[in-house]
Amino acid sequence: MTDDYLDPTDSVAVPRKTAARPASLDGKVITLLDISKAKGDHLLDRLEALLRERARPKAIVRKRKPTFARPAPDDLRREIVGATDVLVEGLAD
Repeated sequence: MTDDYLDPTDSVAVPRKTAARPASLDGKVITLLDISKAKGDHLLDRLEALLRERARPKAIVRKRKPTFARPAPDDLRREIVGATDVLVEGLAD
């Protein structure tokens, strides 16, 4: 038996990349990305309702990854980047 313990986050931690937040969501195209985990759509449904109630977005677009187990396909990424001002990625279990 050993007293050595490994922190699973220590060697794989990567710097966090955070995009600048817009001052307002008014007039913005907002994409809500469902990563295909169970009940993630419930979170995004509620978020969409709140956004429609509290902001004046130009549009709210819903997209879905084919599977949560893999990164979004390149064509989906290009589609989102080319057509959105704000992206919200929702997941839940």
